[in-house]
Amino acid sequence: MIKNIDENDIRLAIRHPEVEQRAASAQKICRQIRKGLQPEEREFALKILHHIMLDTASMVRRALAVTLRNSPELPRPIARKLIADIDNIAVPVLKESPVLTDEDLRDVLASRAAAKVRAIALRPKVSGSIVNDVIRLGDNIAIANLAANDGAELSETTAQNILSLYHSDDLIKQAFIDRHDLPPSIIEKLITLVSEETAWQINKRHSLPVDLAIDLASRARERASMELFDQVWVSRDLMGLVKRIHENKRLTPSLIIRAAGCGLMAFTEHALSVRAAIPFGKARLMLHDKGPFGVKALGVRAGLNAAQIRVLRAACVIYHDLEMVGYNQTREQFQARMIERLMTLSLPWNEGESAWFMERLDNCQSGFLARSQHN
Repeated sequence: MIKNIDENDIRLAIRHPEVEQRAASAQKICRQIRKGLQPEEREFALKILHHIMLDTASMVRRALAVTLRNSPELPRPIARKLIADIDNIAVPVLKESPVLTDEDLRDVLASRAAAKVRAIALRPKVSGSIVNDVIRLGDNIAIANLAANDGAELSETTAQNILSLYHSDDLIKQAFIDRHDLPPSIIEKLITLVSEETAWQINKRHSLPVDLAIDLASRARERASMELFDQVWVSRDLMGLVKRIHENKRLTPSLIIRAAGCGLMAFTEHALSVRAAIPFGKARLMLHDKGPFGVKALGVRAGLNAAQIRVLRAACVIYHDLEMVGYNQTREQFQARMIERLMTLSLPWNEGESAWFMERLDNCQSGFLARSQHN
């Protein structure tokens, strides 16, 4: 017997004529098993679960699958039976069960059942070999699931291959954008591939107002780029990303000013270093020099005009002022304060830059408000 499991519940789960009662009793038993088993209890638990799993009513089998879907107490033989069952029973176990091995998953992948392949792509940990099988046997939704899953072992080469094969699939591109550990080369490729439609989707995800349809695709791409930089401003290879953008002639003065105005100072430092063709350490010192000449000399060498240099200098001053405040701020709060203060200054804004920063400010405030309401 198993401690805390009533014999009557076992009888009800196996023999009661009403499906609903069998399902309820099965769930009750599984909840007790989920709390943990002693070694001497496992054999008996396997027998009980085997009987439940053989129930002809899918509701009863689903009660077992859902209740033990993420439990290490689910016996592997039972788990293997469940993942061979119909989709609404197999999928919960495929997505979460820690007892399944890569061998078990390969058997399911061989069936090419779309819902099951998609579920495997969402597992908390997906090995490199299973990733390759999902790419080979799954549809675009399964591959998008992989792309967005930080637990999937997605090598840089594999990610590059996916983007090459699915370069026109906005679902997969957006899934990559949702990922948190993208290498710089993939980010750069996303920026290259991003379409105006995808840029609108990114803006929607970040609570930005939808851009006017008459916006040029190049401007939409730059806004999308900023969203990506925002996610990788502490990237381990930020310089590599900046160099790739520069090689593709997209490291523009406008992009640098927008990054600086949003407080993405690490990106700004690397970008100015690359455009000015001077060592990063020297560029950083010049940018943050409190005197009147460091920023100007760096900006001129990087190809910024006089108006852009004035904005850059102002952004640096505001950035340091906000850093000195020292209280906890979310990303949205910090950027909102940067932009608010920047926009109140008498700076030589052109209409495009002013509109861009106002939209960005709205993005920050909308994101902060949405999170506050959610909490």
